[in-house]
Amino acid sequence: MLQTIQGIYKNGKIELTETPHGITESKVFVTFLATKPSIWPEIIVQYQGVEESITFESYRDELLPPNEVNF
Repeated sequence: MLQTIQGIYKNGKIELTETPHGITESKVFVTFLATKPSIWPEIIVQYQGVEESITFESYRDELLPPNEVNF
């Protein structure tokens, strides 16, 4: 029987979000899903802006990093 359980790979370990039912030992296949970047691309960080966009530039330090995919 196949079961699919969500989990998170972090620091070399996989943490499952729930315990699989009726399985005490089994082979597994792990598929890594594409994630969004957790930092802004360097081209955005280095962008100096243009004189007309001074309002935006004054908020540069308040930019939050892009979020990773949350399951």
